[in-house]
Amino acid sequence: MHMREGRGERFAGAPALGAEPVTAPPDERLPVLGPAFSACVLILGIWDLVANGSQTPSSLLLRLALVLLGIPGYAWPGGAASTLGRWLLVFTTHSLALVVNAVSLAHGLTEAMPVLVISVLVAGLAESRPRRCIAILLPSALFHAIAGALVLPQLVWLASVAASAVAVAMAMLIAAANGSIREAAWRHEQQLLHACRYDSLSGAMSRAYLTELARRDVSLARRHARPLAVAMIDIDHFKRVNDTHGHATGDAVIRSLVDTCRASLRQDDYVGRIGGEEFVCILPETGVDEAFACAERIRTNVEASLLAAAGGPVRFTVSIGVAVLCGHDGWDALLRDADEAMYRAKAGGRNRTTVASDARCDACA
Repeated sequence: MHMREGRGERFAGAPALGAEPVTAPPDERLPVLGPAFSACVLILGIWDLVANGSQTPSSLLLRLALVLLGIPGYAWPGGAASTLGRWLLVFTTHSLALVVNAVSLAHGLTEAMPVLVISVLVAGLAESRPRRCIAILLPSALFHAIAGALVLPQLVWLASVAASAVAVAMAMLIAAANGSIREAAWRHEQQLLHACRYDSLSGAMSRAYLTELARRDVSLARRHARPLAVAMIDIDHFKRVNDTHGHATGDAVIRSLVDTCRASLRQDDYVGRIGGEEFVCILPETGVDEAFACAERIRTNVEASLLAAAGGPVRFTVSIGVAVLCGHDGWDALLRDADEAMYRAKAGGRNRTTVASDARCDACA
């Protein structure tokens, strides 16, 4: 395998060749479910105060204070790594708001059991990973068990503990089912995304995806005055290969070319298919000499390859045009220079690499 060492930071947002994420990203539902949870806890307190008269204003203020204590969990932005801690803050404070006020009322803890069970089940919807779900539920479940042991008759306490345990188990099942649904949906999304971004025959990037990344790389290279090169590759006499050996062999030729390109590129470089037998390699942090050497390596490796076919072994060659970013207005102008260099290579006899005429200007040296 021929590899060139990369230099400097990576410009492109492209994934490494052949690399795909294998797990769904963490779900972030705090900004939606957090405020809804707060509103429900406060509405229940107001209902107890106004409709039933079973709660004093001081109890409502205590409930409000606990809810306010949990608001930073969903009001402040945070990354995926802090999601567990933020959910833990929200659920613990809000569950305490329910339990503390229920304990202060006669038979309040018993009457509050349905609400407490529902809040536990909601955790299964909020967190789709069972282990994290039980980590979120454990502090409030322990507090509920301790509070119940202090104020409830023994049999009622045992029944409430059993109900809490069943609710926690159901929440974990809901979390597991929720996670499976999210994982399946995410995988389908990734499959569709991959189908849009990559050519199904060769595995190279699609023209649209390559163009998207190349425009970004060219813009960054111009902004930071960094080198960037493009190699336009065209298979010589590709129609003759199809006519002589069949389209199956033509497909094998295309796949072989992409495999050769990948074996010659760094991790930060990438290759895309922009036409039937035309491909483009983007080489960030690469000057004209390195780009020419890489293109020549691709060309000679292609020439040396031998493909098995029904009518006998098949050899093929490519013509390559290289252009280096040097005063170009943008991606389109750079690609046009590489394309013109590639046509000059074909006009010069094919199976050769040609550098765009302005690639050796002082700014590119």
